[in-house]
Amino acid sequence: MIFCVFFEAFYVFKTRIFGCEKYRHFLVYSTSQMNLLQVFCPSLESLDFKAIFLVIIFFGGSIFVHELGHFLAAKRRKLFVPRFSIGFGPRIFSKTIGETEFCLSFLPLGGYVALPQLMDMKAIEGKYTIPETAKPISTGDKIIVSAMGAIFNIIFAFVLATVLWPMGIQCRQGMTNNVVGYVSEEIRLSEGTKVPSPAKVAGIQIGDEIIAIDGHEVHDFNDIIHGIALGKKRDQQGPLSVISILRDGKRQDLTVHPVLVEQNQRSKESLRIIGVQTSQELVISEVYKHSPAEQVGLQIDDKLHSVNGIPIRSYFQFDDILKNSSDIQLTVERSGEPVTVALKSQLLPLTQPHVKLTTTDGVLEIFPSFGKRNSLEDPCKDACELRILSLSPEFQKKYPELHIGSLITSIDGQAISNFSDTLFICQNKIETPIEVTIDGIRPDLVIKKVKFIPPENYHSFGVELRETDVLCHKNPLEQISKSAHLIFSTLDSLISPSSDVHLKNLMGPPGIIKTLNTFATEDFRLLLSFIIILNVNLAILNLLPLPILDGGIIALVLLELLLRRKIATQILVSIQCIFMILLLSFMLYVSFFDVNRILGEKIEEERYQKWQCLIIDEQLLWNGLKSHFTSHPN
Repeated sequence: MIFCVFFEAFYVFKTRIFGCEKYRHFLVYSTSQMNLLQVFCPSLESLDFKAIFLVIIFFGGSIFVHELGHFLAAKRRKLFVPRFSIGFGPRIFSKTIGETEFCLSFLPLGGYVALPQLMDMKAIEGKYTIPETAKPISTGDKIIVSAMGAIFNIIFAFVLATVLWPMGIQCRQGMTNNVVGYVSEEIRLSEGTKVPSPAKVAGIQIGDEIIAIDGHEVHDFNDIIHGIALGKKRDQQGPLSVISILRDGKRQDLTVHPVLVEQNQRSKESLRIIGVQTSQELVISEVYKHSPAEQVGLQIDDKLHSVNGIPIRSYFQFDDILKNSSDIQLTVERSGEPVTVALKSQLLPLTQPHVKLTTTDGVLEIFPSFGKRNSLEDPCKDACELRILSLSPEFQKKYPELHIGSLITSIDGQAISNFSDTLFICQNKIETPIEVTIDGIRPDLVIKKVKFIPPENYHSFGVELRETDVLCHKNPLEQISKSAHLIFSTLDSLISPSSDVHLKNLMGPPGIIKTLNTFATEDFRLLLSFIIILNVNLAILNLLPLPILDGGIIALVLLELLLRRKIATQILVSIQCIFMILLLSFMLYVSFFDVNRILGEKIEEERYQKWQCLIIDEQLLWNGLKSHFTSHPN
């Protein structure tokens, strides 16, 4: 029998894990490392046929491989095997070959090979009559057959890791090192309050090399994330981590007090974070026309080296420098040679202004969608279309035809001309019914409150940046050992009363299938890496000494050897039934948080869509600046 639950181990997290909430041209860091899916603004891709096929093949295949190990071992030992089932519950499909019925069952939460000689599990697998001609089972048979499922999972993981080794996984360069590239000043907690960054308070600096956390060596940013999040130390101030760094060749041990930051609005999962990002290598991915960058000759693929003599180690650090200085001496690396240019950055609007209308029907946010930018001084006066940015659930329920992007053509009988006039009408019609035309629908709204949200600004000299990618090649033993280490570390933290890892941080079948679908859609190599971890996870979990699991059967066999007598069948059956109920309850509990986690990701996706609606195309801004300076010469 196989138990299928997976340690989420923080496969999905947002920029807040660094204590940073800066966006601009680095909106998606989306890093792909051996055992980590980093999605800062997760998207919920719709299942396509390819993804469904791959999920069935690899998720079902991992269960099949485990059960195949039991089956082949039992056949090799000449044991009676009446059924081989993938899943539990009512049969969807079955076929009998020889003495064995092969089944696909309704609940894909695991599977089993019926071995009545091994363990009496008629309450779960059904009642079978053992033929008189069947070979008597020995203690060795029980141990070998029970262990072979986990061994087959490890073999399967090794085969997949061997395939993945030469292919490599594309990942961000910043995830492959352990050098601090940025230390945030403060961290925003889930309730909105800001606290000083633990890393800043502890004295961690840009350029420090993090070599160990709580005495355990770390080699890359994944190790740092896991070392902090899975930490078990705690004192009177709360969570505690001892971070060992190298600075100027000397080792220092710093005491850091991580803070808990909520990572998902629905599942309420929180992670320990300290507010650091590792060093990144930034290159120019686009140079905007009419911008200072174009005028001084910056080129695509130029690698950022330093700004005003300060080495650039991360986008966040680069953004801070631009905020504090408009006059820039920028050194880039081009074809292996340094190139230094002098230029000025400009303060540009990052987002469109928008307005939040609180009405008797709910909350409605609207924003101007500009065809072009004519006035940089006051974008509210530019010609625009007015569209819906967000709808509260109450408003959506009353007007289900409306959605993000719905076009507003008139307010109070007046056609939309610009955002400024629209704002004026709304502010002067509070508590007065007004007719609004949205996608041909004409609801009568009573506005109770109008809140204007001004545009956000940022500094730029006209380039888009990206982090360099590298191919990570890890040999099969390294892949499997790192996966096993992560799982054991998570188990250790899970049972520790001083850690902040809880059962809701685990991932059950819904979460596994969702993650498999995401990987199948994104990159086949990511899918392979996840299946490798999944199979190592299945092997380890199913060897835990718990009744119902393979490890529990081995433990009972060893216990009988110690006691030199068999445990009564009725006692075994009672234990199995109790643990089966506990196991299924646990699976439902974990799956409940899976569903909430997915719904929380949907909320994040909607926020990201809203953000994307408000983002202004920077090229239009530089076009507007060129027109402005052409028509207003010095």
